[in-house]
Amino acid sequence: MTLAHGGNVYEISARLGCSPDAILDYSASINPLGPPAGLLDEFTSHYHRLQHYPDIGNRALIEAIAGYHSVSPSRVVVGNGSTELIYWLPRVLGVRRGVVVLPTFSEYQKAFELNGVELQKLVTSSANGFQPSVEQLEHVWEESLPETILFTHPGSPAGTLLDVSVRDWIRNKCRDDGPICILDEAFVDFCEEESLKGLLEASENLVIIRSVTKFYGLPGIRLGYLLTSEDTARKMRGTLPPWSVNTYAQIAGTYCFTRSGYREETLRVVESGRRSVKEALEAAGRLKVFPGKANYLLVEMDARLPPAHVLQKDLLASDRILIRDCRSFEGLGDHHFRVAIRRPEQNQRLIDGICGWLKNTA
Repeated sequence: MTLAHGGNVYEISARLGCSPDAILDYSASINPLGPPAGLLDEFTSHYHRLQHYPDIGNRALIEAIAGYHSVSPSRVVVGNGSTELIYWLPRVLGVRRGVVVLPTFSEYQKAFELNGVELQKLVTSSANGFQPSVEQLEHVWEESLPETILFTHPGSPAGTLLDVSVRDWIRNKCRDDGPICILDEAFVDFCEEESLKGLLEASENLVIIRSVTKFYGLPGIRLGYLLTSEDTARKMRGTLPPWSVNTYAQIAGTYCFTRSGYREETLRVVESGRRSVKEALEAAGRLKVFPGKANYLLVEMDARLPPAHVLQKDLLASDRILIRDCRSFEGLGDHHFRVAIRRPEQNQRLIDGICGWLKNTA
């Protein structure tokens, strides 16, 4: 069973003949706290607004995002999930040659190739900590003169942050005559101090893609945004279809970016859970757990064990636990899987399930 994306509980539950609610989903890395408290009441109090079209300018939402990040609203573009923005971006940028640092979210490669962009792959591995080196970047830059380079920060599925030397390279390259650097920061909310949004003022050729899905527990809403130069933002807004962000998505985003307390509690739960899951899986033996900074962990299994898709199938059958088999990530193999971080009692179910499988596996 190979799935291109995590979180596909509807397809999995249909195969198993159970309710989607019966699946304990560790394949999608979503805030274990769920949406911020009070959001349901916010939806209810604005229910009457569904009789009108959404605000075509997304004004309250953009103001909330801009205020949260301390940037000008003219630098913010919102969309129906970050995936919509990813698919429109190559058309707006008008680039022909690019480099993508792998492994990463698979939709980047698909979106850019559909728009006729010739993509060169820079594949990282566990041997180098899933980090591109400055030497590698300089080599592909000199070899193919790409018009855009795509990074993920923190990386997916490893959760690693870009090295300081690579961040400096991005800062120096994102000049008027340099490549357009696209940074996927969908998970940087879990370590906001590591965001490269501070480079925006001095870098006209920087595009930062962010998501509301992961940190605020709202994958069903579909809301993403990007931070970029005023010129690129203007072009993006002129290209996107009207009303792509629905009324409830606008309400949810505005509410999330103006709440206090939720972030602190999220970080406490995720950091504690990440530490306990990592320690427990490492103690079980035959598993290497990579240290990450987001709300998930990448695990490499001993090559003598059955592949990760077998573990995935067995956990679903025995415990209705869904993990992410990482075969769809280029640069990873049959013995890699990813798990999200959830609440303590759920994490214990995951740990017990994996440890039990290891004991029963020769």
